[in-house]
Amino acid sequence: MSGLQYDGVVLQDAIKNERAMEVRGERRFHWQSALLLESVRRQTFTSWTIPYIDVDQLARAGFFYLRTKDHVQCAFCQGIVGYWDPGDQPELEHRKHFPRCPFVTGVATGNVPLPPTDDAASQLYTLLNHYHAFKVASTRPHVPTPAYQTDATRVGGSVGQLAFPHLATPSSRLATYTRWPKDVGVGAEALVEAGFFSTGLADWVQCFHCGGGLFGWRLGDDPLEDHAYFYPFCPYVRVKRGEAAGAPRVRDTCLPTVPSRPLTLTENEAELLLHHPVAQRLVAMGLSRTSVREAVKRRLEERGVLCRTVTDALELVFDYEEDQRKKMAALCHDGAQFPSQVSKILFCLSIARRHNPPSHPQAQVETPQHFCPATAIQDRLNPSNTSDHEKLLQEVEALRRQVEVEEGRLLCRMCGKERVAVVFQPCSHLHLCSTCARPRDTCSTCGTIVRGTLRPIIG
Repeated sequence: MSGLQYDGVVLQDAIKNERAMEVRGERRFHWQSALLLESVRRQTFTSWTIPYIDVDQLARAGFFYLRTKDHVQCAFCQGIVGYWDPGDQPELEHRKHFPRCPFVTGVATGNVPLPPTDDAASQLYTLLNHYHAFKVASTRPHVPTPAYQTDATRVGGSVGQLAFPHLATPSSRLATYTRWPKDVGVGAEALVEAGFFSTGLADWVQCFHCGGGLFGWRLGDDPLEDHAYFYPFCPYVRVKRGEAAGAPRVRDTCLPTVPSRPLTLTENEAELLLHHPVAQRLVAMGLSRTSVREAVKRRLEERGVLCRTVTDALELVFDYEEDQRKKMAALCHDGAQFPSQVSKILFCLSIARRHNPPSHPQAQVETPQHFCPATAIQDRLNPSNTSDHEKLLQEVEALRRQVEVEEGRLLCRMCGKERVAVVFQPCSHLHLCSTCARPRDTCSTCGTIVRGTLRPIIG
C-alpha cells in the first residue's frame, strides 16, 4: 500500500467523498478484552472517514481503529495496517502482512463474530453478544472485589475503594498519555481532570476511581460530563461536579437499551458455551466437559467475555479444578493429621507397586474425575473389597499426573523452557520468564498495559 492519501499527492476524489462520521453507540467498556467481540470492534470506527474501505469488513477481519490516520490494529496478533488504497481488502491485507496471526490462520480464539446464519453458531454468538451488552450496560466496572455490583444494588463496604489507586494523582495519570492519538480532538489535560488515564490502546481511557472506561472521543466532548453521563455512580465525578452542575449538553448518542436478564447463566446457556471453538479444543485435548463448561461459564459471568486463546482457557480450567480439589479436601478430612496419613499410604503403595506390578502394564489407566482421599482410605481398610489394590494404584497414578500438570504451570508460556519469574502489574499475572517478559509492554494473558513488574521469591 503506497499511502498516497498522506504524502501530499492526495486523492482528490476521495477527499470530496469523505465518509461522514456515524452516530456513536455504546462507548463504555470494562475490560480491553471486549475487543474480542466484532460488535465492539465495529464501534471503534464511528469516526472513520476513509470512504473506500468498508468498516464492516475491517471489524470482521479482526481490526479496530487506532484513531491515528487510517491505522488499524488486529485484536489478536496486535499487527498494525495503514495507508489503505482503493480496492484493498482488509482480510487479504491482514493475511499478507501477518500470515502467522492466529485469527488469520484459523486457530481457535475468543473471537465473537456477529451472529451468522447457521443455527447452532447463531445461538451461541447471539448469547455472547447480548450477555456482553447487558454486562456493560447493567453492572458496575470491575473493582478489587470478587464480584461485580449492579447499579440497583448497594455497594456496601466497597464504596470509596479505588480501582487503580496507583493512578490517583493527576501527575500519574498524565504520564500515561505519552502515546495519546493526536487526531482524537480531546486533550489529555481535560481527561486527566475528569479522572481518566490512558490505557495505551487507541483512545481508550479508564477512571482511576470507579474503573469505568470510555472510547470513541470526538472534538467538542466534555470528559467530565461524559464521565458523569455514562458512570453516574462514580464517587470521584460526583465530588468533582458538586452541586454546580449545569444542564446536560445535547449528545449525539444515547445510552443503549438492553433487555434485562439474570447475571447467572442458565444450564442450557452454559451447555451452549461448549460449542465455542475454544471450548471444543479443550474437550478435544481430553479435559472434562464439566470442568470446561464451568470454567468458561465462570469467566463469562465475571467479565462478560471469553478467553483470547486456548492457553488462557486452559489456565481457567486448571484454576477451576484446583478450587474443586480444595473444596473436596475440606470435605474429606479434618485437622492436620490427614495429610500425614495419606503420605504413609501413598508411600506403602509405591513400595507395593514395585514388588507387585499390575498384570497388564500396557493397559491405560482411567483417571478418575475427582480424587477423594477419604474414599481411598476407606477402600484400603475394607477387606471385603477385592479390587482395592487396583483402585489405589489408580489414585496414585492420578496424583502423579496432577503433579506433572502443576509442574508444567511453572514453565514460561512463551518459551516453555524457563520457570516463570516476572509478575506483571497491575494484572498480577505470573506466566513468563524474565527473558520473555523483558520486551513486552502488555500482558500476554489479558492484554493489560504493563505499569510495572515484580520478581517473586518462589521457594
